[in-house]
Amino acid sequence: MHSEWIFNQIESLKITKKINLLDFASGSGRNCVPLSKRNILVTAIDKDQEKLNKYKNLNNINTICFDLETKEKWPLVEKYFDIIIVVNYLYRPKIKNLISLLKEDGFLFYETFSVGNEKYGSPQNPNFLLKNRELLDIFNKELIPLSFYDGKIIDKKICVKQRGSFKKKGVF
Repeated sequence: MHSEWIFNQIESLKITKKINLLDFASGSGRNCVPLSKRNILVTAIDKDQEKLNKYKNLNNINTICFDLETKEKWPLVEKYFDIIIVVNYLYRPKIKNLISLLKEDGFLFYETFSVGNEKYGSPQNPNFLLKNRELLDIFNKELIPLSFYDGKIIDKKICVKQRGSFKKKGVF
């Protein structure tokens, strides 16, 4: 099931032209596949080629198989994407690199698990759980925070997540 919150954020932009969207750590394609049907050119990057194979031949999707946690430079073009989405993924050493991939006036929509989730299920490892207000602390100096939430979410089950939407500052 795709992230309802991510889709609501994108819908609120009222997109009328083709845009470039990066689905960062796209996994099984639960977000990028339906987005590719909405006048959106999607780049899906993930380390699992088997998962990418399931949707690599669909229209409007370009897949890249790459381990995002290596020391190698990401094979992504800087200032290329109008929107970047990240769902249920966290790798702190390179997280700020997402900023350089956004075009001016581009949007970052980030949703992943935070501290407190360990009571309800996985992940429980603190390396994969955002700390209190961590998304804001990471991005608010270089991006404009548009919305932020940190707390319980009841989807099919209870979990604790942070959700942040940010806009890259344009040239004034």
